[in-house]
Amino acid sequence: MHLYRLVPLGAALTILLSGCAVDAGKEPPGQGTPSVKPPETHEELKTSAPDSGRPWESDDAMQRAERALDAHDEDGSDPQRSGSGSAHIASGVNKTFQAPGKRWYRLDITCDARGVEELTLTLTRGDAEQAYGIGCGDREADQFNIPPGAPFTARVDTVRSGTGLVLWRLNTIAPDDVDGCDDDIDGCGG
Repeated sequence: MHLYRLVPLGAALTILLSGCAVDAGKEPPGQGTPSVKPPETHEELKTSAPDSGRPWESDDAMQRAERALDAHDEDGSDPQRSGSGSAHIASGVNKTFQAPGKRWYRLDITCDARGVEELTLTLTRGDAEQAYGIGCGDREADQFNIPPGAPFTARVDTVRSGTGLVLWRLNTIAPDDVDGCDDDIDGCGG
């Protein structure tokens, strides 16, 4: 038999393969193949919450965002829910709301994302338009007051390479319960 020819070949393969395995663990720090794609923009380098050492998970993020929306429940107003929703930040939000009646509208909105600290919300009604930054991972949702009248649109810009979600609630409140600017679309800057 030709078994005597296979023994040296098997020994040579064993030496070669063990040498590759030993070298793989000896790369200098930062020179290995990353397990995660590096961020493409400066904005993605930011983090939305303190690093707990745990990976971002959508169920946990949804709970944190719900708590941020609930943080205003005890503010003394009597909000009546008109609508609510959620979206992934890779899809963004582009929603037009009807605003009939005599009560003011309050848009409560928050985000929770990995690697994104702030998203841009743009509110429009007719020719009026205002852009705002909404903080991701904040303990309280951002609130925006809109008077009743013509329909208005809320748009949250997409972050195509991002992982996260946006949650919103549209409530109606009595005019006396409006806190701060009474029309965040026309703006109250001064």
